[in-house]
Amino acid sequence: MKVYLSVPLVQNRSKDRAVLMARTIEETGHILTSPWVLGALEGHGASVVNVFQRDKNGVENCDILVADVSQPSIGVGMEIMAAYCAGRRIILVQRRGVVTSGMLRHMDGKQTVEFDDERSLVTGLRDALQKA
Repeated sequence: MKVYLSVPLVQNRSKDRAVLMARTIEETGHILTSPWVLGALEGHGASVVNVFQRDKNGVENCDILVADVSQPSIGVGMEIMAAYCAGRRIILVQRRGVVTSGMLRHMDGKQTVEFDDERSLVTGLRDALQKA
């Protein structure tokens, strides 16, 4: 299945966690459709990719959205809403004990994976993805 990984990129970025999540997605036999979240941030100027269109299209064309919601991110929230409106399966990944927004807590149909450390993140995400 095609999996869109949604992670904070500007503020609250955890590139190590993103790489770990991407590796878990691929190790479970899924296709990572948002590899740009692992690289450098886009620049500014005329040749810049239209991030809104790229990400909106990516979310709408995936089977599953996996979102790191351990830290607030407007972009991640927008991608979750786009996935929800498109009827995609949504897996939220968050550090245990982190309080997320009421929008996320009350969203129906989502699956939440809580983690304490890297091992529990990989185990929980792997279990969730194997149910796909």
